[in-house]
Amino acid sequence: MPPEFEAVETSHGTAWRFADVLAPGRPRGPAPAVPHAYLDTETTGLSGGAGTQVFAVAICRPCPAGLELVQFFLADPAGEPALLALVGEELERAEALATYNGSRFDLPLLRTRWVMARMPGELPLPAHADLLTLTRSLLRQRLESCTLRVVEEHVLGFERERDLAGALVPQVYFSYLRHGWSPMLPMALEHNRQDVVSLYHLHQRLLLRLAGDDPRMDAPDWLALGRHLLRTGRRADGWRALRNAVELAEGTSSALAALLLARGLTRRGRQGAAERLLRSVRGQMPVEPRVAVARARLLEWSLGDLAAARAVVAGALAGLPSESPYRTDLEWRLARLDVKLRRHP
Repeated sequence: MPPEFEAVETSHGTAWRFADVLAPGRPRGPAPAVPHAYLDTETTGLSGGAGTQVFAVAICRPCPAGLELVQFFLADPAGEPALLALVGEELERAEALATYNGSRFDLPLLRTRWVMARMPGELPLPAHADLLTLTRSLLRQRLESCTLRVVEEHVLGFERERDLAGALVPQVYFSYLRHGWSPMLPMALEHNRQDVVSLYHLHQRLLLRLAGDDPRMDAPDWLALGRHLLRTGRRADGWRALRNAVELAEGTSSALAALLLARGLTRRGRQGAAERLLRSVRGQMPVEPRVAVARARLLEWSLGDLAAARAVVAGALAGLPSESPYRTDLEWRLARLDVKLRRHP
């Protein structure tokens, strides 16, 4: 048993808990309106399923002294009900919960283990925010991938030293069960604790970007923010973000933002305003397949100008290399527009 863990007696047996209070450092963004608890699990497998157990759970939350962090460790598979009982108590305390891919992995697995351990009632789960979903919406255009390690390095400016790769963590726990100890176990548990601290800082940075207050935002960032806000029903803020992307006049992203704005104007019956907007940015429109498709769809479906839509697609297709993955889509659109023009010249 790692020496920093203490035994806690529960109605389901003995569980093992680590507790600490950390200095969170300088805030990098606004705090959420409702305080969140940040949760991460370590498991005996990465694919989930009924045969996968949770052997470590870390939870942190802001407190007056900094960050309150607790971690529960499954010293013996038979002690699972006791571990789950303590996790349930922590979740009952939380007003809201944040994870990284928790909606697809951590929470379904905890629910499954709760049922299989025959725990009473249901696992208490407060309102949940999956920060992976938000990261993909707001930052995918800046990152080669959205793994937490890449996000830590490129968004938080933090690089772990001597960190244990997540794929090796299950084997460390199996080694502990076979031999009674594994020299890599402290690294696996520290890996789990660091994950939740990173989630706390990442949430602040994402909220800063959601508010449009991140000074590093360029046209691709404003475009991503505008799309996210429109999808989540914040239409006025979404249009404002798209206008910021257009005003920066930065190639493809600004052009796509202008086309989204024009589409919104035509849907509200403001075709004249949409056409004026498109005329004002026409010289900035790059000959790029994504922009061409968006322009053609707007001209065809919203403005009803089939000839102009065909000209846009044909122009993009003419300058496209034969091996481009966009060629098939553009050829299909051009043929379809030709058929429509023959029917409705």
